[in-house]
Amino acid sequence: MNSNATTRRPAGRAFRRIGSAAVVAAIAAAGLGLGAGTASAKSAISVGVRSHAVTVGRTVQVSASGNSDDFGGTPMQLCLDERVGSGDWQQYHCVDGSWMRLGVRAQHRGELQFRAQLLALVGPGHRVLDRTSDPVAVWVY
Repeated sequence: MNSNATTRRPAGRAFRRIGSAAVVAAIAAAGLGLGAGTASAKSAISVGVRSHAVTVGRTVQVSASGNSDDFGGTPMQLCLDERVGSGDWQQYHCVDGSWMRLGVRAQHRGELQFRAQLLALVGPGHRVLDRTSDPVAVWVY
């Protein structure tokens, strides 16, 4: 019985050592994998409203923000678009920068939608669309 216990003990230690070595190797490999990843662009865009329901004639408070490093140091322009119902998107306002907050008067009943677009100013009078936010809706009653 005693010899049997002695035989198991070294095997248990060996398995623990192998298990510990495997854990250390896995952690090291994960760390190298994370550190060796390719550089990724840090870009984001969003639009929001203070209230999702207003009466006709009231002002909707809209805020938008966006940034991108996809174009390097190229200046960016943030634009807010507006759509009434299922009509076409109309550009409402643009700023040179990464955020805006403004009031938009709700003039018609129904659904009023807003979206933000981030544009790169790549040359005189030449803008390139970088990204577009998901739309946010306001019900006007």
